[in-house]
Amino acid sequence: MARKFSAASAAVSGWALVGRRPLAVGAWSAVILLGLFLPAVLLCLPLLDLFVEMIRTMPQTPNPQDEEVMARMMALQSHMSLVNIGMMIVQVVAPTIVMAAAFRAVLRPDEGRGFFLRVGAAEGWMMLVSLILSFGGNIAAVAAMLPGALLGLIGFVVMAIGGDKDTGAVVGLVVGVLGVIVGELALLWALLRLSMALPMTFAERRFMLFESWALTKGQSLRLLGMLLLIGLTLLVLQIVVAAVVLGVAAVIGPDLARTLPSARSVGDVLRLTWPVLTAAAPLAAIVQTVVLVVCVTPLASVYRALTTAREAEADA
Repeated sequence: MARKFSAASAAVSGWALVGRRPLAVGAWSAVILLGLFLPAVLLCLPLLDLFVEMIRTMPQTPNPQDEEVMARMMALQSHMSLVNIGMMIVQVVAPTIVMAAAFRAVLRPDEGRGFFLRVGAAEGWMMLVSLILSFGGNIAAVAAMLPGALLGLIGFVVMAIGGDKDTGAVVGLVVGVLGVIVGELALLWALLRLSMALPMTFAERRFMLFESWALTKGQSLRLLGMLLLIGLTLLVLQIVVAAVVLGVAAVIGPDLARTLPSARSVGDVLRLTWPVLTAAAPLAAIVQTVVLVVCVTPLASVYRALTTAREAEADA
């Protein structure tokens, strides 16, 4: 029996979950708001104050050799490093808790207490896998471009040695671009093969990464089709959200344009914009949560379909 799943059904499973569990999605949005947005703002506020103060007190023609200017820039850079570390943590913790809740709603629907929210071993291992995939993906994205760039350089050098630098530049550019495209496609294929790592880690409550490779064998095209369909549905959501944001901006923009120039600090900006931020933050958290659920729920749906088929093969 060939292990298959419906790319179309999987792609819309996140939207179906949002429709079935609107209260749970609301609770998950609160997790994103309090566990991601609020910590991010608290982390960035001191940095913004430091930046505003540096700009306000900096001479009109700053001297890069000035010790005071250098000290301010070093302090800003030091704060930015700390903020980046903190942002890395908050960008993993709350989204992973919500991701695990969505997985639980699909794979263990009888565990609905507390809107499927838990903090346990499954969530902890998922955070580790998420960090590895994130960092590894960023490094691999750069590494995937290097062979193409190297081939393009070799093509240019070979043609230039022959005395035709103009043609060499064209050949090098074409070969380099094609090489980069091939490298990135290879990376996409590898990520598709590893796409079951998170639902497998959740289901087994232990670290699982390369075990996804065997489960997704022969499924790359379906996974790619699912990914494209998810992207299309999110494009529609993006258009709707952009239209709403533009409409609201057209209404409140003129007033803000008149009042914001009087702000002299981050505190003044917050004082002038707090009504807008108070209304916008929860709505942004809901949109962020819906996007996250739409993106990750199909992984759980595919995992359930593939493991069910694998169990049926084992029993046959």
